[in-house]
Formats: sequence, structure tokens, C-alpha cells
Amino acid sequence: MDDATVVVLVFSILFILMVGTVYLVMLIAPRRPTPYKLMRYEAGNPEIGPAKAPLAMQYLGYLLMLVTLEPAVAIPIAVYMAFNDLALTIVSALVGGAVAVAVSVYGYRYAKRIELWRVSP
Repeated sequence: MDDATVVVLVFSILFILMVGTVYLVMLIAPRRPTPYKLMRYEAGNPEIGPAKAPLAMQYLGYLLMLVTLEPAVAIPIAVYMAFNDLALTIVSALVGGAVAVAVSVYGYRYAKRIELWRVSP
């Protein structure tokens, strides 16, 4: 097996595992909130005011920003290893950078919309 095939195979397997993990989490996540699940956790301190947001989901936007940075770096490296063409590598780096910036802007704006994470009665 040549290097390009191995790189494509590894990226494909990682992508399938990533998508599968997201859908698996969506399948097993609880959908019916109970009073205990909606209670605040203040690390031993008394509660102050209403809960701002569930902690795990509040950082989803920041996670989206960080997840785009690794492929923006890894894909141009894989392109250079596969094709040994500097121009194609530069184009893939520019496209990856543009995608990373676009997703980072979206993720940052999404993370700042606290109203999405409020618990509605």
C-alpha cells in the first residue's frame, strides 16, 4: 500500500468513527428531563439565581472552533504527501483555513447565544 492510500484510509476511518460517535451519543442521550437532571450543581456552594446553562452543552461552540483547526493543518500535509505538489498544497491550506475561519466564527457566535441553553418549562 502506498502512502497516499494509507493516509486516505486513516482519514476515512477517523471520519467514520467521529460521525458514528456523534450519532451514538445522540441515540443514548436522555431526552426527558427530570427534576434531578434540571437541578443546579454549584460544587458545594449555595445556589444563586437561575441556572445559566447546562455546562456540557455551553461549550459546544468552542468545541466546534477547536475541532476545525486540526483538519486545517493535517489535510494540507496529507495532500503534499500524496501528490508532492506545492501549489495544490497551498490551495488546500487556503481552503482549509477559510473553512476553519468560517466554522470558528459560527462556533463563537453559537457559544455566545446563551438563550439556546436555557431550560424552558
